[in-house]
Amino acid sequence: MAFNIAVAGKGGTGKSTLSALIIRYITEELGKPVSAVDADPNASLGALLGVHVQNTIADIREEILEKKADFAGMSKERYIEYAIEESIVERGKFDILTMGRPEGPKCYCYVNNLLRKYLDKVGTTYPFIVTDNEAGMEHLSRRTTNNVDILLIVSEPTIVGALTIQRILKLADSLPIIIKQKFCILNRVPKDGIHENLQQKLDSVGVEISAIFPFDQEIYDTAACGASIFEISRENELYRKLGGFLQKHLPSSMFEKSMAGHM
Repeated sequence: MAFNIAVAGKGGTGKSTLSALIIRYITEELGKPVSAVDADPNASLGALLGVHVQNTIADIREEILEKKADFAGMSKERYIEYAIEESIVERGKFDILTMGRPEGPKCYCYVNNLLRKYLDKVGTTYPFIVTDNEAGMEHLSRRTTNNVDILLIVSEPTIVGALTIQRILKLADSLPIIIKQKFCILNRVPKDGIHENLQQKLDSVGVEISAIFPFDQEIYDTAACGASIFEISRENELYRKLGGFLQKHLPSSMFEKSMAGHM
């Protein structure tokens, strides 16, 4: 089965950027293929990876709901499977599937069932799945994120961010979903570090921070230019710190095989 990494957190925290960096690290440093899933309606993961996405699961859903789909003699189930396969963008090192916009404020079942079925299928063919989830906690409350090896909860270094982490942790603990490890990440932290008031709040709400990633000018410049995350230097500070974090928490066998392949 694939090692499943899910990235969560509210919008504007850099979770999509971290998702893209994780995909780059696994594909380039470990030499392992990744099934990337962009489950954020904002759909920015593809752009960060330098991929132009044309078709999404949301497009498939609309075609079927509006009865525009031509099944061409196939059953509805087989047509959906085929359409999903056609929506996957293959880039050699990784494949990416984009969910697209949600169905509406009250109806998510159809698109979420498609995502769960897809993840179950690719879990038997890829060594890694990396999912960039939508902002907030909706993916957890609707059980889209399930059977996860690592859940990364990403936050900006603010009081609001600390409270958001606390809510996501509580929700994750209350739902009947399998999450083997949960890590809280503070991202875009200034050079002076965490503010004293923020640390007091984190301590008071019982949130333990597993990693602190700095604000990075090269990452910012890359994003400002609309370039791929693959354009940043391999010596980039944030990239190296993220790599160190992954080395601690990914299966050691993944690194042993990678090292053997480079000898």
